[in-house]
Amino acid sequence: MHLLLALYLTLEAGQVLIPAGKFTMGRTKLTADDKTKMRPQILLDDRPAHEVALSAFYLDTQEVTHEQYAVFVKARKHRVPYHWLTGEVPAGLGKVPVYNVSWDDAKAYCEAQGKRLPTEAEWERAARGGLEAQDFPWGDKFDAKLLRSGVESGPGEAGKYPPNAFGLYDMAGSMSEWTADYFERDYYAKSPTQDPTGPAEGTYRIIRGGAWSDAPKRVTVFFRNWVRPTQRQANIGFRCAKSVPR
Repeated sequence: MHLLLALYLTLEAGQVLIPAGKFTMGRTKLTADDKTKMRPQILLDDRPAHEVALSAFYLDTQEVTHEQYAVFVKARKHRVPYHWLTGEVPAGLGKVPVYNVSWDDAKAYCEAQGKRLPTEAEWERAARGGLEAQDFPWGDKFDAKLLRSGVESGPGEAGKYPPNAFGLYDMAGSMSEWTADYFERDYYAKSPTQDPTGPAEGTYRIIRGGAWSDAPKRVTVFFRNWVRPTQRQANIGFRCAKSVPR
């Protein structure tokens, strides 16, 4: 009880404690396409399902917004997203998750807050909210009323949909989110079972959660996507994690 109390005492505003524990990472359900060559490879990268044990960590309840990122930009004289045509946050975007940020931009922001990007495994455990073998943060059935996805109008304000059981918002849809890990197609088959941090090197970085622009199969808790870390896109954002002091 004393340890748990200490963990909550070090909890910062805007973050939740994700408790230590085990979970099944990856897609647990087989489909008829899995044994064919017709299924897109990207929809096979989420297997094999495997058990992972994680230490406790903290995670931001919401994706980093434009107004939060603007404070960082001003304090660190960091480059702005290229859609900030005047060098300032465009009107109406303050509460919207920031986008057009590279992996290095996201990493720099998190480090400036004394935080870091979550690992891919941490991200999935957090997104699941304690649910095993389910497709979405709320359960097994897609529900368009619970997330922002499949739209052409762009991102909306952060935190407008119900949180998952861990108190985290927009873990499906809204923005695809940068994670710390490099991408390697068969990493799951040889992944460490305790606190995996991804391959030691690579060309691409993992993004998770799907975005406002994505179809249902790309906003599941297990869907893995990968992009070059230099990419800055209107559907990629991030949130920060923090290790629990030991």
